[in-house]
Amino acid sequence: MSEPIPAPSDDDKPLASRSTAIGAVAFFILAVPFLVLGLWLLDGKSRMDFRCEAGGPCTLTRSGWLTREEVAKLPLDAIQSVKLERSRSARRKSVPIFRPELETTQGKFPLFAQWATDEREAIAVKEQVERFLASPKTDALEVTRDDRRSSLRVGGAFTAVGVALLLFTTWLALRSRMHRRTEQAAATA
Repeated sequence: MSEPIPAPSDDDKPLASRSTAIGAVAFFILAVPFLVLGLWLLDGKSRMDFRCEAGGPCTLTRSGWLTREEVAKLPLDAIQSVKLERSRSARRKSVPIFRPELETTQGKFPLFAQWATDEREAIAVKEQVERFLASPKTDALEVTRDDRRSSLRVGGAFTAVGVALLLFTTWLALRSRMHRRTEQAAATA
């Protein structure tokens, strides 16, 4: 036969405020990696801008959804040529991929953040830059390639999950506060 279980003391009773507070902390800890990773993915530098003033210096910048950084500021005489880099994708059915690349005295700078599968698009950018380099005094040049859509999908999804978890955390914290007030009122009565 089993022994009788002693009645729990007031200190051993589970408190609703304590349970919801622990849940709020747990969901906050869960939300932080989603927010950090989501914002990091949103800021993937997948947009490349190459701008040259008429007869002036050229600026290559790359940007994500949150920040922008200058990769290089190049005088016209530093740009040696524009090459079309070719490779093959690493997928099972490998397809040719292309990317225009500036060759300068400071090194090589790709004009696309991600490789393009359309050769005509890469050739068009290469020819546009070559036309500008042939007569740089006439017009300004602006080449933009924006591949940020994929980072928006993934980073946006992670950020949305993080925000939803933060909202749930806030709701749990408010419930914990309400439970705590109810428990204090019951203890004083």
